[in-house]
Amino acid sequence: MKIPLIWLKDYVSSDKSAKDLATSFTQLGLMLDKPLDDSNVLDLEHRMDRSDWLSILGCARDLSAFEGIKLNYPKLYNKPGLKVSEEEKIKIQVDTPVVKRFETRIFKGVKVGQSPTWLVDRLKAYGMESINNIVDITNFVMIEYGQTLHAQDIAKLKGRDITIRQAKDGEKVTTLLGTEVKLDKDIFVLTSGGEVTVIGGIVGGRNTGVTDSTTDIILDSGNYDSRIIRKTSRRIKILNESVSRNDKFLDPRAIDFALDRATGLILELAGGTYYTNDDYYPVPVEPKTMTLRLSRLKLLSGMDLNLSLASKILESLEYKILQSNEDTLTVEIPYFRTDIEVEDDLVSDILRINNYTNIPLTPLSTPVPLDLTPAIYRFEEKLKDLLVAQGAHEHITSSLTTSEGLSDEVVLANALSSDQNALRRSLNPGLVHVLSTYKKHKIKNALVFEIGKVFRKNNTAYLEGRLLTIMGGVDSLATLLSSLGITKYYVNDKYEILLDDNIVGTIDAVSYTLVTTALISHMTPYTGIISEYGHTTSLDLSLLVRADLKYSNILKALESVKGEWESISCKSMTVMDDKTHNYLISVSWDSSTKSIDSDKDLILKTLKDKLEINSKS
Repeated sequence: MKIPLIWLKDYVSSDKSAKDLATSFTQLGLMLDKPLDDSNVLDLEHRMDRSDWLSILGCARDLSAFEGIKLNYPKLYNKPGLKVSEEEKIKIQVDTPVVKRFETRIFKGVKVGQSPTWLVDRLKAYGMESINNIVDITNFVMIEYGQTLHAQDIAKLKGRDITIRQAKDGEKVTTLLGTEVKLDKDIFVLTSGGEVTVIGGIVGGRNTGVTDSTTDIILDSGNYDSRIIRKTSRRIKILNESVSRNDKFLDPRAIDFALDRATGLILELAGGTYYTNDDYYPVPVEPKTMTLRLSRLKLLSGMDLNLSLASKILESLEYKILQSNEDTLTVEIPYFRTDIEVEDDLVSDILRINNYTNIPLTPLSTPVPLDLTPAIYRFEEKLKDLLVAQGAHEHITSSLTTSEGLSDEVVLANALSSDQNALRRSLNPGLVHVLSTYKKHKIKNALVFEIGKVFRKNNTAYLEGRLLTIMGGVDSLATLLSSLGITKYYVNDKYEILLDDNIVGTIDAVSYTLVTTALISHMTPYTGIISEYGHTTSLDLSLLVRADLKYSNILKALESVKGEWESISCKSMTVMDDKTHNYLISVSWDSSTKSIDSDKDLILKTLKDKLEINSKS
């Protein structure tokens, strides 16, 4: 999302530089996507499901709350329009379930011309060229509020209607940019008099576009099924500013604000008279409410926060406080926050605006959790290290591929494109493409590999497997297996690799594939070199010691204890607070000693009894 500072500061009065504002946005979760330059435009990376962050006002709202400064809202035109006569009314008919809401307004006697400098400058800073005042207003409000709008010349409509329906196979429309698009029944369109004028939620048509000769327009704003917008736009390869917003989950109530804003700007910059028209809204959205518990807030934050602070922060983000008591807070979710689904989302908002850097750093009071990494993942990391040591290059390729029409193939029902409509059955296609890229760059004898999932279908069951495929040569197989302690293997006449009569992979002239889950059970642990020289074994103990005690007190307490350890040394001492210090001591034994556990218990018990020292070990 591009944020021109000249535009941002219409809503927040801040004297901060672009660099300082970028730092604040980073704290909010909007990091810079491109380095800062002299343009005074922040190009922010949008990775989350925040549809309101695709509007400058949405970004300004969070910045205002974070910085604790006033948010200046745009001026909205709240006066009702005149009632249009039945003869001049543009009838709205919706014949597809894709549309959730579609509101229209009519403007007569407008004067289309050049936009004022302030409007042109803001659009240009964002990266959009000025067309005319009407089109510029629809683009301006879309970027400002994140809700798309579209204006059509009424005189160019073939009928006194706008009918929204599924397109017919073979229908065509020429877009505003002059591109002809062939339509089919999976695409929904706006039509008038039976003629297609707009590809729904994606792009308008050239035939009804607003020009300098236009005097009467119909302005519309719709809310559609975002899944259909995503699928259609990628299939017909049209990705624009409208698509980037309509393919997100938007609230139908956003239409009211966008139309009110656009209405005021049209009347101000183009003149004319405003009339109401149809508002198709079959199932009005009810505001969502949610309860925040103080106990949940404290648990997730690890801080002693209170609901008074929580209320202040949430109100700054335009949540409405419905009810508050000592333990809970009930709020109404603002219309633009379509990402709020659970109580923890509220906690996240509170911690963001309170600044994550305010979360205190607290040393662990318990032992470090055990490593729960599954053995197969550790084994695969070992395979990667062994192959890289042989000079192989690891690659991660897409798990989406082109369907081959095979019966055991997993075909996607909602594929974004026809060339990525199935899940891969092997890793070979991706690595073949990688090797072709190496060849283009004149890199010869490259050895590449990938470890990843493959997918198959068996009747109604969907199966996953983990494979290692090495491509570019097969000489590395013997070395790899030997490194795993496997020396006896053979390849049968079907080019299958067998270990103890178990098939663990396949091989051909330029590549081989191993099933990692089958191979792991044949790996022989490395025993190391047996030496006649003895080695010592050491154990670190973390002790919580009163501030008035010294390391010498610890040694003195252990003098009278008889254990089999060889030495005790202090590695470090850390001041925890005024009352407690943390000592890290190391105890060493001869490698043949078998009383390490009992000695450890004896040391800890002695220190506990004599000096009231506790341990984190």
